[in-house]
Amino acid sequence: MTAPTEWNAVALAKLTNVLGESVGRELMKEVLHEIGVAELRSARDLRSFAKALGQRKGFAAAVGGLLSLHATMYEHR
Repeated sequence: MTAPTEWNAVALAKLTNVLGESVGRELMKEVLHEIGVAELRSARDLRSFAKALGQRKGFAAAVGGLLSLHATMYEHR
């Protein structure tokens, strides 16, 4: 099981579970590039990633909402 603070793994798992392996991985790469980081290393990174996903349509935006909630839950621990 992935630890809740393994930010990159959490985001990738959510994306691939919802969008499929290939699409999820490609979207992960695109959004990481868009926000200017190589990987997610903190709740703040995850929140930026989630916000960028939220700007997209459909299920990608829904995953962004889930990841934003996840970031909020662990941000101040």
